[in-house]
Amino acid sequence: MTTNIKHIPYADQPCDRCGGKKCVAKTWKETIPTFSGTTQVEYSQIICTNKACQLLFDENLEKEKEKKEIVRLQKEEKDKVRKANSLLQVHISKKNKSRI
Repeated sequence: MTTNIKHIPYADQPCDRCGGKKCVAKTWKETIPTFSGTTQVEYSQIICTNKACQLLFDENLEKEKEKKEIVRLQKEEKDKVRKANSLLQVHISKKNKSRI
């Protein structure tokens, strides 16, 4: 029994939010360094043709970026405190060592 699976390119699939069509807004290439030299990667930005849907998507994306930035800054602060506490503990433990 053989099943034929038909592959539909991502840009041709309907929008997940509104069911409208998608289109390629822009395409660009970047050269990325690898362990064995470099490789060229091609990127495509795909957007929804429905302006209201795309606007909502962009707003949600911006909110997610802001949340991630807040979490990153909080993590950096926690790391600084943790590092300062660990260095303090090292100095305390050195003073309390017995030299018998």
